[in-house]
Formats: sequence, structure tokens, C-alpha cells
Amino acid sequence: MLKGLVLALSALSAPLAARAAPSLPPEAQCAEEAGKNERLYDIPARLLNSISVVESGRYDRDYKATLAWPWTVTSQGEGKYFPSKAEAIAEVRRLQVKGVKSIDVGCMQINLMYHPSAFASLDEAFEPVANVGYAARFLKGLFGATDNWVTAASYYHSQTPHLAAAYRERLMKVWDGAGTQMASLTRRAAPQAMVKPGKGPGPVPSTSARVEEQRRAWRQQQTGIQDEARVIAAAYRQARIGEYQMRRARMAEARKARGLSPDGY
Repeated sequence: MLKGLVLALSALSAPLAARAAPSLPPEAQCAEEAGKNERLYDIPARLLNSISVVESGRYDRDYKATLAWPWTVTSQGEGKYFPSKAEAIAEVRRLQVKGVKSIDVGCMQINLMYHPSAFASLDEAFEPVANVGYAARFLKGLFGATDNWVTAASYYHSQTPHLAAAYRERLMKVWDGAGTQMASLTRRAAPQAMVKPGKGPGPVPSTSARVEEQRRAWRQQQTGIQDEARVIAAAYRQARIGEYQMRRARMAEARKARGLSPDGY
């Protein structure tokens, strides 16, 4: 939710188009802008879109997929999805009147307290073009600081180690399945003669061998953690069995000493 590593990036002030493509339904606008910005800033395919799904995604029964929603507002640990931009803006103003400052808005859940200069107005903050564009430049800046896309994506949420790790695990699962999610969105949009979000269905290669290596390293690390967890679990079960057998043996000895049957009968 953009609460960590707030950088003074000159790129964040890059000019933005005022409005998203009006022909797209709301559920497709975040993905469309994410795809454009991935190509514009050379961000690995589907990574920015995956972040948007983690940040503002909700399950759409028509598309049978989790899609980012442009009029999402989150504050005090509660996220709300509004049917229109006007209603989302009204919610933010209501929260601000109450004194709430930490509010995440839009496709990419930009935090208004940590990024007070990101947008000229709330109207702009909820425009997918502006919201996703800002997030793309912020993510690009994080990559410049870390030289690792997976780390940069984790820091998008937080630099606190355990928060970044939890976010990374969730994000990587979404990123690995992003092709399927985008394909679902494209199939639904096509019969309505809409502009297809992103690059369309099917697997999309990473932008570089290094990015793919980073993803592979993460998967191997997760496999190692899972293997270790299985070994620990097996050892724990074996130890418990051993303890149980020792208790049974002591009970049998005690019963025998008292002249009772060892097996309790």
C-alpha cells in the first residue's frame, strides 16, 4: 500500500493523461493502464497488474477472476469497493472530516498520507491513468534503489522485513497466475468489442533473463522452506511417538510392580 521507502523521484512528476479510455468498463481500466505502464517503464510483464490485484482486487463473478477495482478506498484496516468514482471520493472526504489521514485510494491503493503530492485532487487520484502511472514510476524508482524487481515489489508495500516478506509471498502467487487472470478478462471483454487489457491471454515471457532468474530463485527458496517444514514436522511427529511409547512403557512397569496386568486388563 505504498507505505515504505517514499523516495523523492523526479519521475513521479511526469505528465499524465487526464482520463482513462472511456470505452473500457471499470473492472478493466486498472489492468489496461497497468499493461501500458509495464511497457512504458520496462516493468516485467504482469508485475504491475499483479500488484494492483493484490492491492484493490475483488472477485468478479462474470469474469470468474479477481480484478483490480479503480474506486477502492481502504482505511483503518478496512477496504471498501464503491460503484462509482464520485462515491469513492465522497468516502475519502468523509474520512478526512473525521480526522483520518492514512487512506489508500484507487487501483494501486496509493496512500494519501505518505504520498501527499502524488495527485492534484481526489478526482485525479481515482483516475486509473494517474493512479497506475504514479505507482509505475514509484515501482521503477524502487527498482533503481534495489536492482531487483521482486524486492522492489515487496518494498512497494513496506520495508519492514516481515511485512515485506508476507506481501512478497502473496504477490508472487498472483504474479505466477497473472496470465490466466488476464486471459479471463480478455475473453470477457472481446465479445463486447472493448479494448483488450494488457497484451492478451496466454503466457507472456519476462522482460529479461535476470527477472526470470529472480522469480526462479524465489520459487526455489519457497520449495526449500517447504521441504524444511516437512522435515521438521516429521521429526516432531516421531518425537511425539517416542514420548508416547516411553510413557506406555513406564505405565506398564508401574502396573507390573503393583502386581497388575501391564496392559491394563
